[in-house]
Amino acid sequence: VETVIVREMLSELQVPVEEVVKGCFCCKFDELIEHMEKILIHKPDFLLGEPVGSCTDFVAAVANPVKIHYKDAFRFAPFSIMVDPDRVRGLLLKEHETGFPEEVAYLFSKQVEEADLVVLNKTDLISETERRRLIAALKKEFPGKTYLALSAKQETGLDKWLEILLSGKPGAETVLGQIDYDRYARAEAVLGWLNAAVSISAANPFDAKKFLMNLAVELRDAFSEQNAQIGHLKFVITGGGKSMWANLTRIESDPSLSSVSLGKIRKGTLLINARVRMEPSDLEASVRRVLKEVGKKMGISKRITDLQCFSPAYPEPPYLIRKNIRDRREGKVKG
Repeated sequence: VETVIVREMLSELQVPVEEVVKGCFCCKFDELIEHMEKILIHKPDFLLGEPVGSCTDFVAAVANPVKIHYKDAFRFAPFSIMVDPDRVRGLLLKEHETGFPEEVAYLFSKQVEEADLVVLNKTDLISETERRRLIAALKKEFPGKTYLALSAKQETGLDKWLEILLSGKPGAETVLGQIDYDRYARAEAVLGWLNAAVSISAANPFDAKKFLMNLAVELRDAFSEQNAQIGHLKFVITGGGKSMWANLTRIESDPSLSSVSLGKIRKGTLLINARVRMEPSDLEASVRRVLKEVGKKMGISKRITDLQCFSPAYPEPPYLIRKNIRDRREGKVKG
């Protein structure tokens, strides 16, 4: 879903976009390098990479091997971890029940621990007082880091974030001293992962926005009935050369829609990414059932062209380098 969105957003600028599929950067490192080299042909000034949301140990498993593989060809900017206020309150501060086990909170804390820059996003949803409180709580728990609050939706704070990224200050140097891979694996395994591509069509034009909203709400309600918690639900419909998208990150929330609307269309392609705390077989059954029901209500035919549903395998990065590479080059670390 995000690859489609980013490619469309950057199409006029002709920015190359590549995707590592069916796994994270850590465990698909060689594929990451292949895709990086495809982009390097275009002689970019910057590479921007986003690991999957359940990834951690990034510096040891990805950044350090890249530094060695390319030697002095790159320098890493400050490594950003973006956090949702509600996840901070639930997973780190334990202020409310999240529906996720302790291992997920452990994973989240490790993600923040290895960050250089912790970015509190979605500040448009909280008060200034709450923003200050959450930042203070994070600073107390994870001292020595740079903190920033922004609203990507309202585009406030983005200039400051980019200023820090482009400051020339070295980044991705906080190697996790200790991480329990069994707890990490259990945190990932509680989520069923579903990726689907669906061809949709109708005899009469249908409202793409209404279809997306109905689909998101019906799935949310289906998961709620099964006491499942949402990591995220992401949808994108492409039709007539344009795309619109929707997302949902909490079972208690309403879906968010893109500002772009396709209006009424007769056919298109729907992509679904779901990360939900439930067994993959139950997740797949729910998605298939809701697709069928929403399609029937709106007179839309659907044909699933690709569907994968699974729980992530045990994370086994092929390369783990726990030395500080910059200090090693400067002779501060031997061996």
